[in-house]
Formats: sequence, structure tokens, C-alpha cells
Amino acid sequence: MQISILCKVVDNFGDIGVVYRLAKQLKKINPKNTINLIVDNLESFNKICSAVQCGLEMQNIEGLNVYDWNAADFCHKAFSRNDGELMPVILECFQCGRPDWMERILFEEKLQRTVHIIMIDYLTAEKYAEDFHCLKSLTRSAKVQKVNFMPGFTEKTGGLVIDADWLEVPEWKENGPVLVFTYERDWTSFIQGWLSAASCWGDLPEPSYKSKLLLAQGRGKESFLAAVRNVVESSQRECIENSFIEELPYLNQSEWDRVMKSCSALVIRGEESMSRACLSGIPFIWHAYPQSDEYQLVKVKALLERMKPHFDEADFEIVEKVWLEINSSDDCIASRVAEQLSNSYYDFFASVPRLVSGFQDFARSLRKNGDLAYNLMTYIEKLDII
Repeated sequence: MQISILCKVVDNFGDIGVVYRLAKQLKKINPKNTINLIVDNLESFNKICSAVQCGLEMQNIEGLNVYDWNAADFCHKAFSRNDGELMPVILECFQCGRPDWMERILFEEKLQRTVHIIMIDYLTAEKYAEDFHCLKSLTRSAKVQKVNFMPGFTEKTGGLVIDADWLEVPEWKENGPVLVFTYERDWTSFIQGWLSAASCWGDLPEPSYKSKLLLAQGRGKESFLAAVRNVVESSQRECIENSFIEELPYLNQSEWDRVMKSCSALVIRGEESMSRACLSGIPFIWHAYPQSDEYQLVKVKALLERMKPHFDEADFEIVEKVWLEINSSDDCIASRVAEQLSNSYYDFFASVPRLVSGFQDFARSLRKNGDLAYNLMTYIEKLDII
């Protein structure tokens, strides 16, 4: 069976990270399947899979046929061959659209075969994920059939990709580091709170765990380092930047997974890392992609609502408070600091050991929904394509 997956790299590595993991899992479920991965930015793909070479029209990576979306003539020739034999199933990921050369094949060159386009949407805990799951829609041709397939956090959605490395909730590393992978913002309050919880700041009792920060590459790195320098310089204390921060290089996806599992806590962004954090059972803070009118808070509150039953009231209040703070505008935070309210980051990191059980319980609940790739493959087989 041929399955072709479309991916546009919109925001650094999140899109390609999810698609790469999904493609590998589909191949593993049935090695006889041919997975064609069509990507518009091979340079970004290379950052999480070093075997990918830029400039090639097609290459085979780990059993996946990787095509350059932008190689229009080459791809048109390959995918129009034998009445579109590479396209019985197309996974259109994250509303990425289809390349012009594929549109011509689908709607102008009169394919005789039926093509099934399955729209893999963004991961969300909002109610519409259940409403839209497996919902069909029309296209310009009766031969091209389209349906939504929604990742999600409930049994009424497609679930998350649960590959072999994530089948079990990993053991929590009490003395592990804290992974930081974020967007841009003012991180002053975060640094102050974390240093306090780690007993590098102020005359506070020793916490029940110690750690250092692992700072990932990406958009938020420079703003984070700037906040570190400002806090350390203004503190007049002997906490120097290199003593508690380790800057990570770009990592292959498997290496990234290992780093995440080694941590005592996570501060992450993006769909790919957020889904891994949910499955890890490790206490984490999600920095959602900032949107106009702070719509990211709708998504954050929806996920918090899914998590709430797995925590007692006091622990959930700690998680909710810090998630809402990190996802609010800097102006709101400045107002909050001016009011001399407690530091929610300190509250979170000082409470990490007691939060573990709630995050682990949430992680176990997600496994009951099944693997997204397996659920997707089961759905595809029901289409009677094989």
C-alpha cells in the first residue's frame, strides 16, 4: 500500500517532528507499506534527522521515501505515473495544503483511481476535536474524497502517536535536569522562581530535588539567556550562568526523546514536544504558540481541563497557575509582579516531586486511547483500498 504524507514546516520543528514520528510508526505497523514523505523544508528536517540531505529530489531515510515538495517537475512525473499509483491515500497534515503539481494530478489530469485525502489536524484538547473526527467533506472531484482525522486526548479522537519508546511511562528522575524549549518572552520571573526553588536564590530551605537547566535550540533561546544574564547580574550573588545552564545542540528525534526522559521537569512548546511531555508523566509547563487576542489561552485551558481529574485540588491549582502565567502577555505578568503576588514558577518547581503522581496518572490515561498511527491505519483499511 502507498501512503503519501504532506508536510509544510511552518514553525521550526513541531510540524515535521510529528509527521516524521507518524511516518515511522506507520511503516513499523506494516513494513510492506510504502510511505512517501513530501516535505517543503529539508533543512529543518535535517535538524531532527541528520540523515536527511538537502538538495535531493528524493531520498530513502529509514525506509521512508522522502520527496522535496519544491521539486515540482520531478514530483509531478513520479506521482502522476500509472494513474497516480503513489496517491491512493494522502495524509494532508496541519492544514498545509497541497503542492501545485499534486493539484494538477488530482483535479486537472482526470485520475481514474479514487484518492482518499485524510486531513491530520493540529493536536488540541478542545471539544471540536471530537466533533470533527472522521467528518467527511467535499472536493472538486468525486474521485477525490476527503475526511478529517483528529489527534487528541480522548477515546473519541485518534489519540497520540505512541511508538515503542513511549509504550510505558518512564521512571521519574528525581535529580534530573529541567529541559527548557520555549518561544520568545520576558523570562525574568521564570529565572527568579526556578533559582529560588533550586536554592540558588535567596535564603530558602533545601528543595527535595536538585537540577540544572538544559536549554534547547530554537526561537526562545536568546530571550531566555538575556533574562538569565539580567537576573544574575542584578542579584549580586555568585550564581553564574554556566553553573546552572547547559545549552543543547540540535538533536535527532530519538536523542531528544532520551533527553526528555532524563529530566525531572519540562518546560516545552510545540505539538511534538507537548505530546511527548503528556506521555512522559514528567511534570511539565506548556508554552503554547502565542496567538492574536491570546487565543492560546483557550487551548491551554482546554488541556488543563482534561488533566484536572488526575490531580488533587491543591496540586492542580499550582499547575494551572503557572500554565496561565507562561501563556499570558508580558504586560499581564508585569502587572502581576507589581502587585507582589507569589511567583508561580517557584511554586511549581518547589512542588515538582508531589506533582509527579498526577502527571503520571494523566499519561497512563492517554495510552488507553490507543496509538494514533494504529488507529489511523485501522481507519484506512476500512476504506477498502487494499
